[in-house]
Amino acid sequence: MSKATVILAALIGGFLGGLLSGPLARRNGEEPRPVVRARSFELVDKDGRVISFWGVDGGENVVLAFGSRGLAQGGTRGHSPLGLSNPENQLTAIGLLGEDSPMLKMRGTDGKPRVRLLLNTDGKPVLTMEEDGLGLSLGVEQSDTPGPEDNNWSLVFSRERARIGMGVARMGRQRMVRGVLFVNPTAVRYPD
Repeated sequence: MSKATVILAALIGGFLGGLLSGPLARRNGEEPRPVVRARSFELVDKDGRVISFWGVDGGENVVLAFGSRGLAQGGTRGHSPLGLSNPENQLTAIGLLGEDSPMLKMRGTDGKPRVRLLLNTDGKPVLTMEEDGLGLSLGVEQSDTPGPEDNNWSLVFSRERARIGMGVARMGRQRMVRGVLFVNPTAVRYPD
């Protein structure tokens, strides 16, 4: 047998082996499905309780959401909230709001909102952090007539205690940026 015949036989054998191995592998479940379609997905713990949700929640938001596993201070294992499709039960959610605006929301283990990162209706970023009625907001601040020209950035402490930022103002035909600093020295009662 010549070398050319051996090489040709090896190539034909390899080709036929490749053709036959595909259907055999699929029958054994070794090849994944190319697309899986569903309305939602749920991740469950070892006891079958839902601890994460991926889908459209009750607020019409497309989210990847996580709930409590019951491991936080004072919690006991296995007390996860039911229904992570309910936005109120989501400790962390990342996704798109109903109008397709990106968002990130986090709650404390007590269920109270702590952090929100959103884009406003004009696509400008806003980060808010709060606890017990106190907090701050950082981002673009909208005017009374919001629009794409609003580019006033500020760091605002809740209850108008302090504000620092910069604003865009028109001076003739030019747009200028100027700084803003405000401190309210009046004491107010700490929130209950």
